[in-house]
Amino acid sequence: MTTTKKKGRRLGSLQLGRRCKHAAAELGPIHEARNVQTGAPALVMMPGSRPNWGPKKNWQVRVSFQVTPPFIVLEIEQAPASGRLSDLANLLVLLLAGLDAVGSNARMRAHLTRTPMERWARHPPLKVLAAAGLVVLALAGGFWLGTGTRPMESPTPPRPAPVLGELADAGVSSSFLIDGAEQGPAGIAYPLPDKPFSNQAKPPCLTRRDEVAINGGCWVALERRPPCHEEQAEYKGKCYLPVSSNRGPRLPQSVSP
Repeated sequence: MTTTKKKGRRLGSLQLGRRCKHAAAELGPIHEARNVQTGAPALVMMPGSRPNWGPKKNWQVRVSFQVTPPFIVLEIEQAPASGRLSDLANLLVLLLAGLDAVGSNARMRAHLTRTPMERWARHPPLKVLAAAGLVVLALAGGFWLGTGTRPMESPTPPRPAPVLGELADAGVSSSFLIDGAEQGPAGIAYPLPDKPFSNQAKPPCLTRRDEVAINGGCWVALERRPPCHEEQAEYKGKCYLPVSSNRGPRLPQSVSP
């Protein structure tokens, strides 16, 4: 890392920090940055003295990655009326190239993955908005210094990822069901939903398999008490797993002599 004359300059709500050395000269300068309103760390790319790239229109997007349930989301917060998705894709590829160029730099990695620094938290009233696996990507033509373009608007707070109980209320199926004969592996404990999953067994439940009917679905109570393991529902002081509508093999029946 080396310092630069641009250190301390502002780009909208972003304040530039150190410039990171890298071998891809065609990408231009790559800086540490920080959102002065939230304290969130950022990476900023700017065209060099002989620019060979630059956003043609203003875009502002947010990308989210989540482990459980697994998904990747691209949210468009600001887009030009005549914007083309191919242009956005090219900008994202350019940003990924910049991230790859500094990927082996331990200091940049530490900057992007650590929590907001204390000196930013002392600026009242700063509320750090952070979520695991969330990356805010701000791509705007206003990144050009000294052009007089309007500053980039600060990103809106990220919405929390849906929990399994909310997915059930939306009619989504669960991938963490058991067949009623054995317990499956356990993501994130969640409150027992108000309605069953779409692929969950419905009453009448098989009491001989210790199934109980709760909120229109069949559940199996576990010996464990809260806090529950991942992917288990918590309800009235007990931990539960939903029963699959495909209960698996039937229990053996008694045979008359």
